[in-house]
Amino acid sequence: MKKKAIIIVGILILLGTVIFTSYAYVEVKHWDSLILPTVKIENEDLTGKTKEEAQKLMMDKYSSQVIKKKIDIVTEEKKYTLDYSMLDAKYNINEAIEEAYSYGREMNMFQKYKAIKNPVVKQIKLTFEYNDKIVDQKLGEITKDINKKAVDATITMVSSGRFSVTNDVVGRQLQEDVLKKDIKSKINGVLSADVISIVAPVTQVKPKVSATALKAINTRISTYTTNFASSAEGRATNIGLSTKSINGTLLMPGDVFSFNGTVGQRTAARGYQSAGVIIGDKIEQGLGGGICQVSSTLYNAILGTELVSVERTHHTISSGYIPKGQDATVDYGNLDYKFKNTYKYPIFIEGIVSNRNVYFNIYSNSTLTNRTYEITSEILEVTQPKTEIVKDPTKYEGESEIVKPGYNGYKVKVSRKTFENGKLINTVVINKDTFNVINGIVKVGTKKKGTIAPVVPPVVAQ
Repeated sequence: MKKKAIIIVGILILLGTVIFTSYAYVEVKHWDSLILPTVKIENEDLTGKTKEEAQKLMMDKYSSQVIKKKIDIVTEEKKYTLDYSMLDAKYNINEAIEEAYSYGREMNMFQKYKAIKNPVVKQIKLTFEYNDKIVDQKLGEITKDINKKAVDATITMVSSGRFSVTNDVVGRQLQEDVLKKDIKSKINGVLSADVISIVAPVTQVKPKVSATALKAINTRISTYTTNFASSAEGRATNIGLSTKSINGTLLMPGDVFSFNGTVGQRTAARGYQSAGVIIGDKIEQGLGGGICQVSSTLYNAILGTELVSVERTHHTISSGYIPKGQDATVDYGNLDYKFKNTYKYPIFIEGIVSNRNVYFNIYSNSTLTNRTYEITSEILEVTQPKTEIVKDPTKYEGESEIVKPGYNGYKVKVSRKTFENGKLINTVVINKDTFNVINGIVKVGTKKKGTIAPVVPPVVAQ
């Protein structure tokens, strides 16, 4: 009897198992083409939906809505619209639905049955994508429209001491990186707002030179002149060319004037000619000879102001056209003459060549004329050159040839006195220059040709 009961229980269990398995199979089979319960994409429950139904639902709610969004970028003159449809904006809906549909497919029948009857929420996130290059293109369009270079005011001399000033123009600059960062932070898949407005960040670009500053130039504050009447045509040409390059130079407060930078390289192509130049302890022919008279004249015009030279070198031989110690030599690529505008006003340099004279006039604000300056050059020591006599048997007695002129050596002190409203307030030593003595060399003939009185060779001294 007991054995029979066990057999009956076993049959019932087997029958129950068969029935459950059959039921589970039918139940699971029902979900073969459906998304399992509580599978969600962005909290959208897709339980029991086919792939096609899920796709339509998600496309209607997300893709069709997101392309309606737009970003307005606002400037003072114009509004630029960045449509999401232009951005090729989209969600990864197909991938998300494939993931939702695939959920549970790898389970066996009993695992899947459990997932159907006792579901656990499966949350799937959408990702949002767009074409970043479209943003850059729109930024390029906005930048092109907005950016405007600042225009400096200009000044020209219309007659002696009278100027014409053009107006400056304030520029503007789009802060492109800031705007791009702002746009990217606003581009997202949130469907709460159809239109997002962004004010384009634009900064003003002030010109370096304003008309107000230039109009402060109203009077001549210094002038200096040197003469080159004895110069050959080549030297005169060089003086004229270099002076013309400097004429009209404007220096704003803090600017540094460079003679070489303003005049440029002295080349034959630019019209410069060969003339005498001091090279070491000799005067030789060189391209651009004579321009040191221009730099020295300008230097002395600046000495007549409070401006301080920041680079200046004297010649190895003192020059006859300028007081000793008041020269400024230049050599392109090697020696330059520079000074800085330390005034709070701009300065204008006028350079003129007329009747074999070179003039430099410095113009600035009339308030600077309450001070005047007096430059003095004091020779502290003079050294006479020696003359080396070289006998030359190829020349007759009494004949001579200066092989190398001799030049006096000098120690010089240059000072500047400052007067305010006519009263002496300051005296400063500007420089102490030493011009080394240069000994001369003279050849004298020793060849006999009758009785001729000896000739004393000349020595050139400056």
